[in-house]
Amino acid sequence: MRIFVFSVILCLNGLLLGLAPLHAADLHVNPLVGSDANVGSSEAPFKTLQAAINKAVEGDVIKLHPRGAVYRQSGHFRSQVGITIEGNGVTLDGADPLPATGWEEVEDGLYRRKLQRTPLDRHLLIFDGRMERMGRTQSSNSPDFPPVSKLKPRQFCFENIDEKSGWLYVRGDISKLEWSTRVNGIATSGECRKLAVRNLRARNFLNDGFNIHGDCRDLKFNGIQGFDCFDEGFSAHESAQCTVDRGAFFGNENGVADVNQAETIYRVCRFFGNVNVDVLLIGRKHALVDCEIVNATNASALVAGPRAGEESFVLHLERVSIETKDKEQPARVRLDGGKVTFEECQFGNVDLNTTGAKVDGELPTPKVP
Repeated sequence: MRIFVFSVILCLNGLLLGLAPLHAADLHVNPLVGSDANVGSSEAPFKTLQAAINKAVEGDVIKLHPRGAVYRQSGHFRSQVGITIEGNGVTLDGADPLPATGWEEVEDGLYRRKLQRTPLDRHLLIFDGRMERMGRTQSSNSPDFPPVSKLKPRQFCFENIDEKSGWLYVRGDISKLEWSTRVNGIATSGECRKLAVRNLRARNFLNDGFNIHGDCRDLKFNGIQGFDCFDEGFSAHESAQCTVDRGAFFGNENGVADVNQAETIYRVCRFFGNVNVDVLLIGRKHALVDCEIVNATNASALVAGPRAGEESFVLHLERVSIETKDKEQPARVRLDGGKVTFEECQFGNVDLNTTGAKVDGELPTPKVP
């Protein structure tokens, strides 16, 4: 009898062990010395983040090197489980340098170069590290390109030639230019579970810095930044469930924009300097805790509420600070429906509109300058 019981226990332990990851490893990436033909060890790292993501299995940690490096790369998770990216302060960059030679000088100080049309026909040019959209965002705050003849120094426009190519016109110095060519920094699709991304920045992408699509649950982001992107710094779609701690989102069309049935929590995050909306929440359930919105442009500071036709929407604001840099123009906050809870929030010079929302808790107190 004892032998039989012991055998059953061994079998059960074997089954339980079979439910756990067969192995967990550190996978290393270093574009300076790596190769995607390598095994991903510290001595033989991968060259690209995507190669590491493709190789990773549940329990693996992808480590990016060297600390603080710029990767002109992106990464896409497709129905993966239990993988962590330790970014190590790395910046994913959606832009590539443009050569200083090979330009055609149209007139004194005006140059043009033939380029492939970009994905989504969106255009971001970076002048010596400073991103310039030239109005080609999606919001009404953004006019069309000026005519070539009207370009001022450090301005550009793009004119399509055919289905594949176009002319990039630039007025001024062409020695330190970068042109955005990649769509998203970190993206997901399918049924992802228990992914974590830490200490990673994403900038200059033609869509989002962090683009979360699919039925993604228990995704955690810590110490991330999404900035200077055409669309959002961070965006959760479909039924994504995400928690973001210690994030910063600035210089985008929208700092963050969570939609559909997304559920998101932002803790100790900062949003500022975006073009259309600093924080846009029209998903299912959202929370901002210990967050700061500094409204420094013509953008709305916070817009939230249910999508048309949806009944359920919950927003919790706890120790949220909202202020504007413009002493004469108040920051706009629109809470257009659903249930909104305030807890110990402070708003300074804010135009608060809660039309249609069921408000619980005390309204924000004035923020002392």
